[in-house]
Amino acid sequence: MERVEVVGSNTFVLRTRQLGPHCWCCDVYERREQGETVELFAFEDFGESEIEAIAMALQDAHEPSYLNSH
Repeated sequence: MERVEVVGSNTFVLRTRQLGPHCWCCDVYERREQGETVELFAFEDFGESEIEAIAMALQDAHEPSYLNSH
C-alpha cells in the first residue's frame, strides 16, 4: 500500500510490505519537488500489522526532532 502524508512542511510517502505472518514494515520516503519529484529514503518502522507499522511511522514522522532536522 502507498499513502502520502503531509507533516508540517514535509511530504512523506509511506509504503508498506509484509515480511511475515505478523511482521510488517513501513518504509518512509521524503518527497521533494526539485524541478521534478524526488523521493529520498528517510526511515522505516515495523509492527505486527500493517496499521501498526503505519502508526509507528507516522508517530516518528511527527517527532519534533525529526522535523527540526530537515
